[in-house]
Amino acid sequence: MTEQLSAGLNSELEIHTLRERNSLLNILSEFAIALLRLRSREEVLWYTANEVVGQMGFDDCVIYLWDEASQLLIQQSAFGHKISEQGSVNNALTLRLGEGLVGRAAKSREIVLVNDLSTDPNYVMDMQQASSELAIPIIYADQLIGVIDSENLAKNFYTPEHIKILNAVASMVSAKLAQANLIHQLETSISELEYARKLQSILFNIAALTYEDENFFKVYEKIHHLITELLVAKSFFVAVYNEDAGCIEFPYFVDERHPDMSAEDGPIDAEMRGMSAWVIFNNSPLLLGRNEIIQRAQNGDFEILGTVAESWLGVPIDAGDHLKGALVVQTYSSLVSYLDSDRELLGYVAQHVSNLLKRKFAEKKLQHLALHDALTGLANRSLFLDRVSHALKKRERIDQRLCAVLYMDVDLFKTVNDRYGHAVGDALLVAFAKLLTLQTRQLDTVARLGGDEFALFLEDIDSEATAVCLAERIIQALREPILANDVSIACSTSIGIAFITDATVSADEIIRRADTAMYQAKAAGRGHFQLFDPLSDRANVRDLLFGEEILRALNEQHFVLHYQPVIHVQSKRAVGFEALIRWPHQERGWIAPNEFIDFAEKHRLIEKIDRFVLRQVVQQMQEWRLEFGLTPKVSINISGRHFASPEFIAMMLALLEEFVIPPHSLGIEITERAVIDKFAQAQANIQVLRDHHVRILLDDFGTGYSSLNYLHQLTLDVLKIDRTFVQGISVGKVGNPIIHSIVALASALNLTVVAEGVETEDELRALQDVQCELCQGFYFAKALPARDAIQYFLDHQ
Repeated sequence: MTEQLSAGLNSELEIHTLRERNSLLNILSEFAIALLRLRSREEVLWYTANEVVGQMGFDDCVIYLWDEASQLLIQQSAFGHKISEQGSVNNALTLRLGEGLVGRAAKSREIVLVNDLSTDPNYVMDMQQASSELAIPIIYADQLIGVIDSENLAKNFYTPEHIKILNAVASMVSAKLAQANLIHQLETSISELEYARKLQSILFNIAALTYEDENFFKVYEKIHHLITELLVAKSFFVAVYNEDAGCIEFPYFVDERHPDMSAEDGPIDAEMRGMSAWVIFNNSPLLLGRNEIIQRAQNGDFEILGTVAESWLGVPIDAGDHLKGALVVQTYSSLVSYLDSDRELLGYVAQHVSNLLKRKFAEKKLQHLALHDALTGLANRSLFLDRVSHALKKRERIDQRLCAVLYMDVDLFKTVNDRYGHAVGDALLVAFAKLLTLQTRQLDTVARLGGDEFALFLEDIDSEATAVCLAERIIQALREPILANDVSIACSTSIGIAFITDATVSADEIIRRADTAMYQAKAAGRGHFQLFDPLSDRANVRDLLFGEEILRALNEQHFVLHYQPVIHVQSKRAVGFEALIRWPHQERGWIAPNEFIDFAEKHRLIEKIDRFVLRQVVQQMQEWRLEFGLTPKVSINISGRHFASPEFIAMMLALLEEFVIPPHSLGIEITERAVIDKFAQAQANIQVLRDHHVRILLDDFGTGYSSLNYLHQLTLDVLKIDRTFVQGISVGKVGNPIIHSIVALASALNLTVVAEGVETEDELRALQDVQCELCQGFYFAKALPARDAIQYFLDHQ
C-alpha cells in the first residue's frame, strides 16, 4: 500500500515537472517567434522581462545593459515591483563591474546563483529584501551586452531547468540585441551622414550668397530659410549693433507671435538691454529655457523684450569692423527645447555667416571705392556718367520730365593750394562737397569729377527754373567764407548748366556742354552761372562740330599712330620710338596735331585721345612681339590733366593685364606743367607706374620750371631736352654748356637724356661731344607708320 502511494506521488511529481518543462519550452518557442517581429532594443528588452521571464513564475526580473562610455551596468527594463505606474523602471539602479551578483556575473561572464542571500556579503539590495538571486550574463561574440537578473523571496527557488531556459533566453536576446544595435548604429550613421550632407549643403549655399548681387535683407532671408532645414526656426531674427545710433537694430525679424509684422521693420532695442544685446556685447552664445530667462532677468542680466519664449537661443556674429550682431531663434512651444547641439550648430552657421558678411562688406566697400571719390565720398566720374546714361536710356522708353547737369569748379582754387598748401585745399574741397550735398535733393547725384571740378545731375525736374534756382542758392551760400582746417577762405564758383531735352546725345556730350557753359560763365565774371547755348556764336558751333568730329574719328578709328625712332647718339642704333598721333581727315587732309590736341585739352576730350593712343600702342607692341620676337621701347605723350587722375592708373593697370608686353618697354611722357599743377597726385601715380616697371619720361625739359626740387622728389627715368636747346648747336658753340649741364644733372640723378629735334650732322656731333645718350629728329627719320617703323628698327641694330 505504502509503495503504491509513493509511486503515485512520484508519478504526479514527474507529471508536474514535465508540464513545467513543457511550459518553459513553450515560452522559449514563443519568444523565438516573437523575436522575428521585434525591432527596437527597447521592444526586445521589455518583451523579454515581461512576456518571457515574467511568465516563468519568478517574483521579479530586471535586465541591465552595459554602457561602455560610463563603464556602468544600467537597469533598462523590468518585471514585477520594479515597474513604475508610467511603465518605466522604478528607481533605476546602476552597478559597476564586480559590484553585487549582477556585477560579478558581468565581470566573470558566468552565471551567478545564490540560493541563500543571507550568506552572501556582496549582496546589493534593490527595492526589497530577497532570499535567492539568479544573474545570467548576456554575451555576444565574446562582448558583454548586459545581465538578466531575477530575485525571489524563497530560498533555493531556482532550478537547473530555470537556469537552462534563462540562459537560452539570454543567448537569444544577445543575438537580437546585437542585431538591433547594428541596425541602430546604421540608422544613426545614415542619419548623421544625411545631417552632415544637409549641413554641408547649407554652408555651401551660405558661402554662395557672397556672389549674389542682393541686398542684406535678401541675404538674411535666405539664411533664415536655410536654417529652418536644420532646426525649428519659426521665430528667427538678426540683431545688429548700430554704433552710430547707439542701439540694437533688427534688420531681419520674423516672429510667429507677430505674423503681421514686416520682416524688414523689426523693433529697436534703444537701451541695448535685451538678450540679443547680451549676446553681442559678451560675444558669447546664450541658450535658456523659460524659467531661466525669467530668473536671469530678475537678476538684472538683461531685460525681457516682448513675450517670454519657452526656449531661446542666440549666437554672436562678428564681421570685424563692419558689423557685430547675433543670430537668434526662439520658440513659444513647450514641445520644443533647443539643446547644446543646436547651440553648437547655430554657432557653426554663425561663423560662416560672419565670413559671408565680411566678404559682402568688403565687396560693397570695393564697389563704393570704384564709384566714389576717395576725398569727398561723392560719386566719381564713372558713377556720374552711368547715372546720366541711365536717364538717357529711360528717355528712349518713356516720356520723362526734364533733366539737367550743373558743372562747376572752385574759382581760383590753385591760388588757395599754393598759398595754404594741399591739406587746406583738400579740406576746402570736402567743405564744398558738403555744401553741394546740403543744397540738393536726395535723388540728385552730386559728383567730384576730378581736381576742383564738381557736377550735379538733377533728374525729373519741373522746369529749367529749378536748376537755375539751385545754381543761385549755391552761389549765394558761397558768399559766406568756408572754414577749411581752421582757415577762413572766401571763395566763389562758376556754374554751367546743360539740359537734357532728348535722348539723342551721349552722357559725355551733356557733361561737355555743361563744362562749356561753365567757361562761358567764367568769361562773364567769376561767381556766375550760365545756361549752355550752342548757337550763341559761330565759335561755339564750330567747336561743337569739331568736337563731334574728334569723337567720331575716335569711334571709327580714323586716327593713326606713327612712330619716330629714338637713336643711340654714339652708335646710331635705333633703341625705340616715340608714338605720335596723326589725323588723316577725309576732307581736310592731314590735320596738324597741335590743332586737335590743344582743342581736346580745352574741351575735355584729351582723356579719350589718351585712351585711344595707349590701347593702339600696346596692341602694336604686342603684335611686334609676336611677329618679330622683340619689343622696342615706345613712349607715349599723356596729357597732364589725365595723368594726374586716379582713373588713369586704373586704365594703365588694366591695359598691362590685357596685353602681353614687358612693362619696362612702355614709357609715359609727361610735362613739367602736369607735375607741378597736381604734384601730390602726379607723384603718387608716378610711383604706382614705377612699381609696375613702366618708365616715366619728363618731356620738354628746360622750357618750364625745371625745378631741381621737383626732380629730386620724383622717381623719373628719362629727361627729354626740348628741341629749342638743340637747334643750331655744334661742337664748341656757346649754347652747348646748357645741354652739357642738363646731361650732367641727369647723370647725377641717374637719368637717361633724350635730345629732341636733331636735324643736322653738327647737332649730332655736339650731342656726342657732351655725352648725351639718346636723340631723335628728322636727321635720322621722321615719324613712320608702324610697318615702316619696325623695318627701320630692324635695319638699324
